[in-house]
Amino acid sequence: MSKPCFQLKGGLFTLTVLHLQSNDLKDFEQSLNAKVSESAEFFQQLPIIVDLSQLPENTHHLDFAWLKNLLTNQGIIPVALHNIPKNLLAQAKRSGWPIFPNIQPRYDKAEQDKKAAQEKVEAEKLAEKPVPATTDPVKLISSHIRSGQQVYHHGDLVIINTVNTGAEVLADGNIHIYGPLRGRALAGVKGNTLARIFCQSLEAELVSIAGKYKVIEELTEDWRGKAVQIYLDKDELIIEPLTKEF
Repeated sequence: MSKPCFQLKGGLFTLTVLHLQSNDLKDFEQSLNAKVSESAEFFQQLPIIVDLSQLPENTHHLDFAWLKNLLTNQGIIPVALHNIPKNLLAQAKRSGWPIFPNIQPRYDKAEQDKKAAQEKVEAEKLAEKPVPATTDPVKLISSHIRSGQQVYHHGDLVIINTVNTGAEVLADGNIHIYGPLRGRALAGVKGNTLARIFCQSLEAELVSIAGKYKVIEELTEDWRGKAVQIYLDKDELIIEPLTKEF
């Protein structure tokens, strides 16, 4: 039998989600231009999912072609639409945008408010418990993480070496790096806000906890090359020394 010419396999990829909060695309264009100007290199060839769940309830029209052009003109790769409101679903399908196959029309406001209240209660209960970020096993890596390499683990990730520029490490739990962090480190990738990043030398292109991130341009000289820990406090990404003086 001849060898198959292709294979289909599942894969894990990091995608940025853009939550569009208004159908005023002129205002969106100005805001996007300002954001890109802060870190133009970060946005180049950046794959983005556009989430429409935060649009106002009375939104009945969105220029999907214009939206795609605004993104591509900035070098961004528009991947797909997500969480489309029911009254925009038909327009979205006609627009030619890819739509996730598991897409569900947005819940009505009452259901959304109820779900948000339940999630808040669960988050508060979790925050009250001094439990570790994850109970999954720890993955230990002693080799260099090379440029272009991506490493993911469902628990805590410990790297006793360098994460090179262009490399990416991801974990559902904490990330410990005992060499220079020069690439990207994303902890709590499935929404674990208790996860932390610990590194001996912060030289990162990007650091992220549960989707909240800072890029290299936002890392002040006070932290460059320093041993630090990174965590979330009230939805804000905090960077502080690895050890505190008392």
